[in-house]
Amino acid sequence: MINKLVLILTIPFLTAGLSYYVGKKSERIRDLLNVISTSLVFILIIMLYPEVSKGTIEYSIHNIMGTGLHLKVDMLRYAMLFISGLAWFLATMFSTQYITRYRHRNRYYMFFMLTYAFTLGVFMSDNILNLFTFFEGMSLASYALVIHDEDEFSHDAGISYLSMALAGGLILLMGIFLAFDYTNTLEISGIAKGMENVSLAKQYILGTLFIIGFGIKASMFPLHTWLPQTYAAAPAPATAILSAILLKTGLFGVIITILEILNGNVVMSYVVFGIGLINILLGGFFAIMQRNIKRIIAYSSMSQTGFILLGIGLVGILGNHGGIALLGTIMYMINHAFFKLLLFFSAGAIYMILKEMSLNVIWGFGKHKKKLKMFFLIGVLGIMGVPGFNGYTSKTLIHEAIIEAQHLTHSNFFNIAEMIFYIGGAMTVAYMLKLFVAIFIDENKNYYGQYKNRLKKRAQLPLMILSVIIVFIGIFPNSIVRVLGSSGKILSYNIPVDIKFFTYEALISSVIILLFGGFIYLFIVRRVLIIKKDDQLIFLNPSYNWFGLEKDLYYPLFTSAFKGFSIFFKFMDVLLINIVNIIIKISTFIGNIDKVILPKLEWDKMIVVVDSKKMNTDINGKIIKTSTLAKEKYISEKENIKNKLVEGKEKIIETNEVKNQRLKHIVGNYNIKLSSITFSVFLMGFVIVISYLFIFTI
Repeated sequence: MINKLVLILTIPFLTAGLSYYVGKKSERIRDLLNVISTSLVFILIIMLYPEVSKGTIEYSIHNIMGTGLHLKVDMLRYAMLFISGLAWFLATMFSTQYITRYRHRNRYYMFFMLTYAFTLGVFMSDNILNLFTFFEGMSLASYALVIHDEDEFSHDAGISYLSMALAGGLILLMGIFLAFDYTNTLEISGIAKGMENVSLAKQYILGTLFIIGFGIKASMFPLHTWLPQTYAAAPAPATAILSAILLKTGLFGVIITILEILNGNVVMSYVVFGIGLINILLGGFFAIMQRNIKRIIAYSSMSQTGFILLGIGLVGILGNHGGIALLGTIMYMINHAFFKLLLFFSAGAIYMILKEMSLNVIWGFGKHKKKLKMFFLIGVLGIMGVPGFNGYTSKTLIHEAIIEAQHLTHSNFFNIAEMIFYIGGAMTVAYMLKLFVAIFIDENKNYYGQYKNRLKKRAQLPLMILSVIIVFIGIFPNSIVRVLGSSGKILSYNIPVDIKFFTYEALISSVIILLFGGFIYLFIVRRVLIIKKDDQLIFLNPSYNWFGLEKDLYYPLFTSAFKGFSIFFKFMDVLLINIVNIIIKISTFIGNIDKVILPKLEWDKMIVVVDSKKMNTDINGKIIKTSTLAKEKYISEKENIKNKLVEGKEKIIETNEVKNQRLKHIVGNYNIKLSSITFSVFLMGFVIVISYLFIFTI
């Protein structure tokens, strides 16, 4: 019998190719095939729960992917599989209406399913090399979704997305090499055990590389620059998946790095916690400034990621008391997936009708769209953390963990962190009020009574399912807590199974955040960022021309670095070629040195003894006394000697010329090799320098 884990992994891969082929003949059958495939995978994931609740599931296939394919599902991984399975099933259903007016629909579904398969592989991998392979495959497959429109904007977004993804992959790969060097294993659990014998300095280096590699996908500051442009470019179902699930692969990698591989290293935990605080503030601030729905929700994802990073850092900081923080982190990842799916699907529904995302155009559109208004409102209340909706439960747990850290450490740092937690929550309220009021409350006569019944039931069903889940978790949060805590421990941390969510303190905190957010909306957003002119609302975005990390720092920096290295290595290349040319000239001189050392023959001054008469010549070579026969013999002997010497000289010169040509050939080959080596050194140096630039940016 085929293992369930293998089926879960292979079905999307097979469906990707099959749906592309089927779609050429029947789009209806293709859509049905994708819906059946994602529903089947989701059912298989549900069937795993009884086994996972009893303990970790592992399965290995040898002789695959070089080191073998090693799959593992514990409760943490199961939670990620569950939200992935449900998200893809709902997104596929929504896509069946959303994508109908797009070109290249077959291509969309193929890469949509490939992305699904690679994402499942990331969450199930226990081998770090397997995880890296799936992680990079996911980035490449999702790139096709980002550039699906194939216009200038989407291609620019794709370049940004792919550049950051590949840079993160190279840095992550460097970390994997070091991990193998330190521990002599590629199994994540084995690396975690091996790190106990590794020095702290090496742990920090490895942790930094891993966090940067995974942090790019998790939109950690300052590696978040790809996020707003990418979310705005991709089709709504793909954007929903990017935010709800692919973002979680990066966060999952950070969790594995901090809590499993580094065994909850306190210093690295504080680093992640600090980055989380920055994410909350910057993401919330820029979300308030935007006027495009997708960009607002994109920066919202960056801010919400900050709350999850707080939870990850708190687990390591609290140590043995980190169970509540880990529970809050996992629940936040689950809840974030659900309300982000609902918000992006709702935004997609608006785009399907109007083909526009700017608030300057769509304000007032949904005032009389009761169903869409209800769905969007539930998503808004969920992300705000209003009691009775899912976001409230996870924010309450993270807040409780911050208070616990303050009690244990007695540090004012956590008092400041709590203030930022409140400010971040209030900014969430402000930018979501900006969206909801603009689209569904403000009156715009241009949209009165128009666009009725444009949203089909198959597209409304995912919105309805997500709305029910958000409300259910908000009212019965312990039902999810008991599921997560059924395995007793997650990553060796004890998970509580019964928590009082609706305490007086928790409710008061929620009310404070809501009131503070309402204040920001009324007195900052409404008065500064929105103006009314001739019954027309105009939404301003002052941040549009502000300093941007990508356009004003990263791009000029990396471009200058590339040009600088090009000039430097071109100089080195020319220098090496000149050195080789000098060597060739020296070798040529050595090859012709016979002209200097071979003696000049002075035949007229030779003394030759001829026969027994021993005839002599005078100093000028004249024969003193001889007979005719003796003279002829002397001349003949003289010519023979001369010919032999000339032949010897020619042989020596010919031999030297052959040697010289051979030397030139050898030196020429080395010249080519040195040029090639120089270019290789240039590429390697460029990659290393870029990697270190990423490291030192944090």
